[in-house]
Amino acid sequence: MANAAFGTETQPTTMPNAGPGYEAKYAYSETLTGPEYHCHDFYEFYIHIRGGQRYGMYERLFQLRPNQLFIIPPFVMHGLSYDDVLRGYERAYVNVTTEMVNRLGFGKFDLDGFFRSYTSKGNYAFQLSALDAEACVSYVKRIQESTPSDDPADGFAGCCALAGFLSTVCQTMRMSSSVIGDDIPSSVIQNVLAYINGHYTQTLKMEDIARRFGISVSYLSHEFTKFTKRSVYEYILYRRVMLAKQMMSGDMSLNQIAYQCGFGDYSNFLRMFNKLVGMSPSQYRKQIRLPQDG
Repeated sequence: MANAAFGTETQPTTMPNAGPGYEAKYAYSETLTGPEYHCHDFYEFYIHIRGGQRYGMYERLFQLRPNQLFIIPPFVMHGLSYDDVLRGYERAYVNVTTEMVNRLGFGKFDLDGFFRSYTSKGNYAFQLSALDAEACVSYVKRIQESTPSDDPADGFAGCCALAGFLSTVCQTMRMSSSVIGDDIPSSVIQNVLAYINGHYTQTLKMEDIARRFGISVSYLSHEFTKFTKRSVYEYILYRRVMLAKQMMSGDMSLNQIAYQCGFGDYSNFLRMFNKLVGMSPSQYRKQIRLPQDG
C-alpha cells in the first residue's frame, strides 16, 4: 500500500513561520509507534481512518472508530493511546495557524471563534459520514500536493482545497448529533493526569501524587508513561514550557513567565525551552511577533 511507514511519528510544536500557514498529510503505516502526549501553537484537524486504538485529549480518552474527526485548538494536550504499536494505521490531518484560520474568514466570519465555541465546552470529537470522510481525505491529499510551492496557481489550489476541507468540517460540527463523548471510563491514571493538569505549575513530587491516589510510585511511573508516553517529570516540564509559549504573546517579561510557569530559576527555564522548542525564549517571542504576510 502507498505511503507505508515504519518507526516513530514525531510532532512539531511550532509551524515554520516562513510557510503558508497550513500543512496537510495523509499517511498509512504498517506499524508505528506514535508520538508522546503533546500540544502545539496551531490548530490540528485530525481524521482517524483506521488502525488506531484510543485518542486522548488532556485526561479524557476516546475509543477510536473509523472516520472520526478531532478538532484540536492551539495548546491543547492530546495524543494517541495504544497498548504496544499501531498496526495498519491510516490517518490524515491538516495543521493551520490561528492567523490563517482568521484569514479564511475574509474579515466577515470568525472561524476561530466558531471552532472554540465547540472546543471550549469540551466538544473535540465528531463523526464524519463515509462520504464526508472521503471528501476530507481528498482535500488533504490536494493540500499536501500543493504545499510548499512557489507557483501561484499551486498555492491558490492549496488554499481552495483548505477552504473546502474546513467548510466540510464546519458543516459536520454544526450537526449536534455528530458530537462524540469520551466513552472510556476514567482510570486512576486519568485522574492523576487531571490532577497534574491542574497543578503542574506548582511543586509536585511523585511520592505525594502516589500517596494522594493510593498507588505506589512504581505503579504511577509505569502506568503514567504507558498512557502519555512521557514520564511524570517530563510531562510536567513539557506543560510548563508550552504554557510559557502561550504566555509570550503578552507583555510579561521572560523572567516573570518562567516564574509563573513553575520554574525556580531562569537558567533551568532557558535550558528546557531550548530543548523542547528548538530555540531560545527570546527567539520564539521575536518569531511570533513578526508581522504576518498578506
